[in-house]
Amino acid sequence: MKLASRFMPEYKPQKGGKIPLFLTACLFLATFYYSPIVLVVFAGIAILAFVWSYFEQSKIDAYFAKLCTDRNGITICNFAREFDAREVDTWIIRATYEEVQRAICSDQLVPLKATDHLFDTLKFDGDDLDLDLIETIAQRTGRSLDGYEENPFYGKVTTVRNLVLFFNYQPVVNAT
Repeated sequence: MKLASRFMPEYKPQKGGKIPLFLTACLFLATFYYSPIVLVVFAGIAILAFVWSYFEQSKIDAYFAKLCTDRNGITICNFAREFDAREVDTWIIRATYEEVQRAICSDQLVPLKATDHLFDTLKFDGDDLDLDLIETIAQRTGRSLDGYEENPFYGKVTTVRNLVLFFNYQPVVNAT
């Protein structure tokens, strides 16, 4: 018998190497030593980027605060009821709900609906979906990403529902 989804393991990121950090530090020190004017230019660009991101984040925070207010009282239970638990793996439902919430660029946990559009409503970037979210959900649910091109939802993942159904069609890793 499969464990309840609340006992599903958390995501364990793979450890990065120490060599890229060392090389970055060496490059920084060499640039500072041989051409300090470059660092002044980079510092100016960094300050402008920080100020711009501060104002953009305040707009995003206001948007998600309004979304949270509009969805007061909606929980993961409401989200799960939008799927047939006999057809869709409950681990996929829970992992998708939790990981999409974590990936949203907001300090608040936004209540999700299956009909939420990943790009319009939740403000995801295509790279966020491809690089971070897919790998995390696959690891937590024990699903393989092999043969994803044959998945009927491949190229059609625009809503949270489609993301859940995409993983439901993926094969289980180490199936017993």
